[in-house]
Amino acid sequence: MKKINFLYLFILLFLQSYSQDINSKLKNARMGLYVSPTINFISTDASETETSNNVGFIYGWAVEMALNEHHRLESGFAISYKGGEMTHNSVNFKSDYKVQYITIPLFIKMRSREISNFNYFARIGPSINFKIKEKSNSNEQAHSAIIDMSIFLGTEYSLGGKTAIEGSVFFNNNITDAIQSDNNSQVLFHQIGLRLGFLF
Repeated sequence: MKKINFLYLFILLFLQSYSQDINSKLKNARMGLYVSPTINFISTDASETETSNNVGFIYGWAVEMALNEHHRLESGFAISYKGGEMTHNSVNFKSDYKVQYITIPLFIKMRSREISNFNYFARIGPSINFKIKEKSNSNEQAHSAIIDMSIFLGTEYSLGGKTAIEGSVFFNNNITDAIQSDNNSQVLFHQIGLRLGFLF
């Protein structure tokens, strides 16, 4: 509950700061499309359990709006494929999770000054993920919604005006339990990946 309240507080603070002078900010807004190959991995506190990685993918649409010269507010939506494998040694059983989510992020993007058409940036903030499809061989199903905290480090190359291409590496850190476990153990779906995007 505290984590969810933190997410609400984060959203309210930045919506309040953004509400002033909204028309001029909308004129400077940029949209973009992106794809992200990922490596998915699971962390768990369950005893006698080993985890394995699998390959995931994210694709989505983003909109970013300038708060000031060096800070931007970013949101949008994405389709994200998360999961991984867990081997339960005590019962000699392997759980394989492949879960599809629709993701709604709220990020703050901090940008450097332009240097030879390049801007360097960090992007950080929470995302809420709503499950839309699940493929699993386990009776323990994925929760209908989970929350991530994400951090990105990357660069943009300006093509003129508001148009740019971007590349960044990121870590999506799942902070709420991903699986409805029978033994009250915590299971988290994490991702590391590369984001490639086009902004206009």
